[in-house]
Amino acid sequence: MRLLFEVSGVVHAPLEIVRERLFADAGESGSHRLVDREAGVIATWGDWWYRGEDSLHPHPEGALLVHRVYNIAPQGNWAPYLANKLFIGYRARLETALRQRIAELER
Repeated sequence: MRLLFEVSGVVHAPLEIVRERLFADAGESGSHRLVDREAGVIATWGDWWYRGEDSLHPHPEGALLVHRVYNIAPQGNWAPYLANKLFIGYRARLETALRQRIAELER
């Protein structure tokens, strides 16, 4: 498993409230999903290369939300770069999506 991207931001709300909101519709763990409420982690992965992971951490201003994207391809781990056009603009899209999620969690 190779970390490709990591973006993070502070949710200006108490950690326990953020945890409640984040896990409100998270469902349960399954064949392509990990939901660990105690550890504050939600992860999803596909059959080929992708694993996305959200985690919550204490922060002096509320809660730190971290989103990580991993390449989990067991072989041909170079192929996701080609399939995703070298990930050009990918980080910016992740950062935009994270800002939107933070705004939703702060409501």
